[in-house]
Amino acid sequence: MAVAALESPERKKSLDPEAVWKEVGLRKGSTVVEIGAGTGYFSIPAARTVGSNGKVYAVDISKDLVGYLQERGAQEHLPQFQAVHSSVERVPLEDGIADFVLLANVLHDVPDATVREALRLLAPTGCLVNLDWKKEETPNGPPPEIRLSPEEATMRLRALGLKVEHLWTPGPYHYGMVLRR
Repeated sequence: MAVAALESPERKKSLDPEAVWKEVGLRKGSTVVEIGAGTGYFSIPAARTVGSNGKVYAVDISKDLVGYLQERGAQEHLPQFQAVHSSVERVPLEDGIADFVLLANVLHDVPDATVREALRLLAPTGCLVNLDWKKEETPNGPPPEIRLSPEEATMRLRALGLKVEHLWTPGPYHYGMVLRR
């Protein structure tokens, strides 16, 4: 597991999770679902932001990462944080629970079934946040040819009933999108 690289100070300089959550309007009491949560790079800061009246579900298909996330949430004394093991086709959470569903650096790599699960979890007024790699060479990340440009991501997500509300550049290697039904 590449925890050191995923949690490095260098990564925070190029993609600050607290700044991302501020940009999308995350507040105390919100409910967040991160699909493909990895080491909790975005979901742990979200749990700190939503506070004890909020809830954060860090979802991953890797049992090892879910175990790591459970330990991390306990070590950081975040009772509002819950690690969830899922499959690609099904996230074992109730419909419409999330104010925010985050897909961070995964849209290029997940099937539409996963995105439909993200939409199922969204509350009627909730938003999907897509963060992804720019479609160009960067020091890290997947090969540019498999990445989605903002236009390609927009087309894919529009086909699933979403509209882009906000597009921004959270760092030198990424773009961010807030989408709603």
